[in-house]
Amino acid sequence: MTLISSTIPNLINGVSQQPYSLRLSSQAEAQLNGYSSVVEGLKKRPPARFIAKISDTSLGRAYIHTINRDVNERYVVVATNGNLRVFRMDGSEITVAFPNGKTYLNSATPDEHFTAVTVADYTFLLNKAVTVQMKSTLTPTRQREALVWVRQGAYGLNYTLTIGGISKTFKTPDGSTAAHAEQVATDYIANQLLNQFNADATFTASYNLYLHGSTLHVVRKTNTDFTVETKDGLGDQGIKVCKDYVQRFTDLPARSVHGFRVEIRGDSSSSFDNYWVEYDNPTGGNATGVWKESYKGGEQYQLDGGTLPYALKRLANGTFSFEQIPWDERKVGDAENIPPPSFVGKQLNDLFFHRNRLGLVADENVVFSRSGEFFCFWRSSATQLLDTDTIDVAVSHSKVSIIRHAIPFNETLLLFSDQTQFMLGASDMLTPFTISINQTTEFQASLLAKPVGAGRNVYFAMNKGAYSGIREYYVDGETKTNDASDITAHVPKYIPGGVTKLAASSNEDVLVALTPKEPNALYVYKYYWQELEKLQSAWSKWTLPPGSKILYVDFIESDLWMLVERNGQVVFEVISLEAGRFDEGIPFMFLLDQRAEAGQCAVTYDALSDTTRITLPYIVDTPSQFQIIGQDEGPYRRGQVIPATWANNAFVVNGKVTKFIIGRSYEFRYTFSKLVIKEEALGGGQMTVGAGRMQLRRMIITYNDTGYFRAEVTPMQRDTFRSIFSGRVLGSGHNILGQPSLEQGRHRFAISGRNEDTKIEIINDTPLPCALLSAEWEATFIIRSRRT
Repeated sequence: MTLISSTIPNLINGVSQQPYSLRLSSQAEAQLNGYSSVVEGLKKRPPARFIAKISDTSLGRAYIHTINRDVNERYVVVATNGNLRVFRMDGSEITVAFPNGKTYLNSATPDEHFTAVTVADYTFLLNKAVTVQMKSTLTPTRQREALVWVRQGAYGLNYTLTIGGISKTFKTPDGSTAAHAEQVATDYIANQLLNQFNADATFTASYNLYLHGSTLHVVRKTNTDFTVETKDGLGDQGIKVCKDYVQRFTDLPARSVHGFRVEIRGDSSSSFDNYWVEYDNPTGGNATGVWKESYKGGEQYQLDGGTLPYALKRLANGTFSFEQIPWDERKVGDAENIPPPSFVGKQLNDLFFHRNRLGLVADENVVFSRSGEFFCFWRSSATQLLDTDTIDVAVSHSKVSIIRHAIPFNETLLLFSDQTQFMLGASDMLTPFTISINQTTEFQASLLAKPVGAGRNVYFAMNKGAYSGIREYYVDGETKTNDASDITAHVPKYIPGGVTKLAASSNEDVLVALTPKEPNALYVYKYYWQELEKLQSAWSKWTLPPGSKILYVDFIESDLWMLVERNGQVVFEVISLEAGRFDEGIPFMFLLDQRAEAGQCAVTYDALSDTTRITLPYIVDTPSQFQIIGQDEGPYRRGQVIPATWANNAFVVNGKVTKFIIGRSYEFRYTFSKLVIKEEALGGGQMTVGAGRMQLRRMIITYNDTGYFRAEVTPMQRDTFRSIFSGRVLGSGHNILGQPSLEQGRHRFAISGRNEDTKIEIINDTPLPCALLSAEWEATFIIRSRRT
């Protein structure tokens, strides 16, 4: 028989489901409501503090979004079927106007169909169930018309113009006298033809003819087509017709009528073709206008704002307006050379903001707005492609890769499909010329929960049968390749399947996962990096009181904000993870869930009975689990638990009490892994000694700033033994009568059981804190043989 001992250096590596022989000594069998801090050790998690009640009825499957505008303005948006509400972080509601109605908010499952992104004062909200459409409105068309441009005059030639089968000819003089010079001027020739046609009653019955310098403008009085033909002695180059289209830009006259529109077909000498121009001369008269790029008439050119994301705008007066966005229309080109964005006719899957562009995702395509023009998804010109133009690009892969989410990551954009991850190619500028999307990794993903970024990593969920896993996407610092490690590899059956929400805090190095299969639970991942080495990878579980349904979680700095449905009400609660929080006059914070203070309760004092009645701002379902803590006021000392009775939906205490803390007790529980002997392995590392019998004798827990915990030892088929540390050490300067006491030191307790059959737990179900730093154990070990 040999007396042996060993040390567990810390208790901050969370839960492991690996075989005991493979676990770290600092990993646990179970950890409930514990917070694994690399600085303070294993603590009882901070309390969920009540902020406000926002609804007396269920929100159903609401979609909830946080607006983190700046350090002074933060809001929560709650979108339900056919409605949207905005709350400040103190729970007060803000007025929202709906100038375009609420039809876009129609959805039986907003939590599944809605998503949003905030850019400054705009929050773009997308309904994924709506198919994007074009408006039926068509670009304006003009009456049947043509231009006849007299380009060149020459002596002794016939200039013949035939309009709708009616021909007129003007013959220029031979130039035998000086007076003939004026009669070969182009505007003179055009005027002579004008006079001949206008003198013909048959012509004027069907046409109007106008003169603009040397250009004739022919207009058909009825909306039927007509023909225009010319003939001259200059190889038919003296008169040009401009009707429906011309071949080159140089075929256009210098003078025309304002708004005249024509297509330029182009030729082999031009790098572009098939574009539209119109004459711009709004002042009319003799002023010369310009030809500018335009659009083809009679085509759809407007996106239907009722089928695209809406904007929740913060107005100057502090209220909000939920309205259609004035999406830009196509101003040039036609449906062939500037086609509608690829998302038209499809349902959008996500929206994002990247490099000063708004992005939309549909099927396999990613579409970026123009740079700096978030409402424009059309090219600015059919004749040239600009760096600032919209970008519409599809991913390329052998599998069908429907893009579900787009996450800005490491100065680029990470795109998630169900089986593949893609990334924008690295470039200093994002332009139509530099854009490329490359396959980077292939990992199965469950994308009910939108991937979330924290620091230099992105986290996303995956399905493992009835359970969920989480991967950590990163760029390898040495090889510069992308990879995604399974951070749940050591707990493969820990998180129930169907993760619907991920939230992360880079301030606290924490990731939280929410799953509807355990609606009152949060699965918490605590990690710590030292340069490129991960020193902590700890999973644990937090629970709120039974009957709670966590609708939403999100981090703002170090605060975990939650919307919780409980007893038919919906409340704001927050868990603050930053170290050093404390209550007034006490160097710690009392740990009570649904925690409220006197100012949040209805407090009435009855002088006749000398009792105080406390009504909480929410429904209390189990009064016996609530505690009231005095705040050094009235007959009760600071930190004293005030006795109370429950009557008519309120707590009643003796005496006059106006300052207190009230909340619901919750339990911290840490279950040690089976204690085993390990020895150095030949190839490095450690291996478990499987032979022999180990009889545990005792354990020592090292603690700091602790007011209470108890150790429970349960040998197989024997009663549980309890050893309580109450925070009071005889002779300590902290042990002051009537005040809570926090101590640091070592607590020793007996085990007296075989390591294979003994369960060891540390429990704290009081409002007092505990912080466990390390553990040591002592045992006797019997083995029949000597190890070599």
